[in-house]
Amino acid sequence: MSKQTVDEFPKQTRSEPVRNPYIMNFLKVLVEKKDVQLQPEDLKKLLGAMYRLFESLLGQNMVDALPEEVREKYLEMAEDLPKLNYEKIGAVFDTNVKNHDQVMKETMKQFAEIYLKNRQFRPEDFPVKNQISLNC
Repeated sequence: MSKQTVDEFPKQTRSEPVRNPYIMNFLKVLVEKKDVQLQPEDLKKLLGAMYRLFESLLGQNMVDALPEEVREKYLEMAEDLPKLNYEKIGAVFDTNVKNHDQVMKETMKQFAEIYLKNRQFRPEDFPVKNQISLNC
């Protein structure tokens, strides 16, 4: 067995955020449908901003889909972010939101409608609590 030298290993690049490929494809189709022409780097920034907004909108819709008493408890938990983890979040949503697919579908429709009706992509047009800026 031969030993590998350090140069033979691929160089580690700045890590990209992990993104759901189905959502990214959905966003790319929206951009294509709107016939937006951008340079590759600007397109990457646009898709990144769109993805963050989509995640925020989906998160809000998932929270809204929780029963009232569970939603109140979850929002209390969310105020102490260091104690919140994926397992706790998953336990809340997996057991209390029975229609995940429907929430995703409605969020996609909502996002597409807002995106396609605007001449320009403006994060402030989206009904999310945290504004995300686009620096293209």
